[in-house]
Amino acid sequence: TLACCTRVHAQIYELSEVNMPGKFTLQTHYYFFITSSSDASAGGGEGRLGGATVNFKDLRVTPKDNEPSAPLASKLAGYSSVQVSLIPLNKFWNIIDSDQFCDGNKLHFKGGEKHDEVVTFNVGADAASHTADLKLSGPYALTITNCGDLTGLAITGSVEVKNPWGFLPATEFNKKAFFAGVAVFYAITALVWTAVALQWWKQLYAIQKVLTATVWICVVESVTGWAELETWNSGGGGSGPSSLFLMTTLAFTWKAVAMFEMLMFSPQKGAVEDISLKGHAALLAFMVAVFNFKVVLAFRNCHNIQMERVCLNAVPVVMIFATLVAWTQSNLGAAIEMLEEQKDQTKLAIYQKLRIVAGVGALGAGLCGALQILDPTVADHKLWGYHFLPSEGAFQILFAVLLSTCMVICLPSQDSQGYDYAATQVEGEAIGAPNSVWDDDDCEEAKDGAANKSGGDLMPVE
Repeated sequence: TLACCTRVHAQIYELSEVNMPGKFTLQTHYYFFITSSSDASAGGGEGRLGGATVNFKDLRVTPKDNEPSAPLASKLAGYSSVQVSLIPLNKFWNIIDSDQFCDGNKLHFKGGEKHDEVVTFNVGADAASHTADLKLSGPYALTITNCGDLTGLAITGSVEVKNPWGFLPATEFNKKAFFAGVAVFYAITALVWTAVALQWWKQLYAIQKVLTATVWICVVESVTGWAELETWNSGGGGSGPSSLFLMTTLAFTWKAVAMFEMLMFSPQKGAVEDISLKGHAALLAFMVAVFNFKVVLAFRNCHNIQMERVCLNAVPVVMIFATLVAWTQSNLGAAIEMLEEQKDQTKLAIYQKLRIVAGVGALGAGLCGALQILDPTVADHKLWGYHFLPSEGAFQILFAVLLSTCMVICLPSQDSQGYDYAATQVEGEAIGAPNSVWDDDDCEEAKDGAANKSGGDLMPVE
């Protein structure tokens, strides 16, 4: 899956020896998502970098390595039949004639009309650059056209596209503020929960320790998610998926697995069968499937990944998820039956509530997954400001609510963790261990060989 994003990061497309189309061929390579300066201002966007622009940087045509049909470099001198273009996707077939898109050695538009919204750059054997403004809001298709008779060519250089606020695609811009808000929420929640948990750390149940780890994973995910978007926006990043993107995606899968592990393995020993090996294998498979699916979703729009392929990558996630949900409900049910027999009302109440939360969470996660796949916000550029909700926001909000609910249910307290064993006085006699076996007076008297505190003599041991 990662192979689909090895040439692009944010809105910089690296033409690293991209294979040129054959003679009289037009190829579409990538989609950019653009908001014009006027729409950005109207929507409250940051316009500190001016209007949307494209920079064709150091583009040149070369003979393809190890290609028998590749021409000699000398034949490329004066070859001017290669064009790299950005064409508004919503007008693509109104502009391009699929039967005749070449006129001589140049890209031809329907009816021979001129379209100012299309940006075209002629690429030759010598490296050259060109910058142009993008006037319309919407997705743009990056195309490469070869209207000449040479084959076996490659093209190098890069295409850099900026929105009014920076390199972030218009569909991703509002995610930055969303992740910042989520990071603040999780940071506060993690600090408060940890402060309470540390007071009872030696008495915490396994489920409470897993909650502590999970909330800190959420902090890592949200902080790296914001840092990833900020880095992309300011510098465009480099070629291929960034380490921040990989960290964010890994943290997302890890926290989902942590919640399942908490509910599957924390019930009382003896309540369920030994599922350690099978359960961890299922969780590992789920982690891999979710990671793969997240990568596909991240690049589905810019690479125009078809719905069939998206659904195909969702199938393993759905199947393993359904298995884990059924397994979790079964384990929680067995734990509840055991606690009812033991008449442990405190733990019983906790697991009964957790079972309800797990059921609601499973239903909500299914709806969020369907919303991610269908995502109605991409088709209309006026809805791009809300794209963060189906792509990330809905699941993040659901998970935050579920995690907070679990924390409230499992909050460490005197009632939930039990009481310290204290000495009790009955008719002048102490029952149970005192708070301190020896006090300072005992130690001093013992040194002098004096009587002990109860009045008896300390006898030497021979």
